[in-house]
Amino acid sequence: MKKIALSIALSALLAGCAGSPMGNLINNERNETRNDVLASWVGEDEDTLVMKWGPPTGSYTLSSGAKVISYEYVWGVYVGQRYHCEEKFLIEKGKVTKWGIGSACQKSGGKGQTLPASTPVPQPTL
Repeated sequence: MKKIALSIALSALLAGCAGSPMGNLINNERNETRNDVLASWVGEDEDTLVMKWGPPTGSYTLSSGAKVISYEYVWGVYVGQRYHCEEKFLIEKGKVTKWGIGSACQKSGGKGQTLPASTPVPQPTL
């Protein structure tokens, strides 16, 4: 009976670790980052991005005909600190080809998924 109770307690303890730093270490995983989310858009249509994220807050057409669209977020204004985050995408021939993220942006904030620990965190290309 003690073995069954111990097994149940251990299972509950390990289930509580899922997605936590300890759980990720045990399962050889890492949490999805904002960089992972932005990088996942490379190769997608601009229209698909805009349909999912809404209209961009900024857009600029380059002389090559490519376009840079950006999404800007501001928070903390009411507590005396102002944070500004800009996430941008390069659109070439209607497809997302590169992405960038400002240094003030929160690096966490993925979709709550975990990835294999061996998966490198993507770095901005724009």
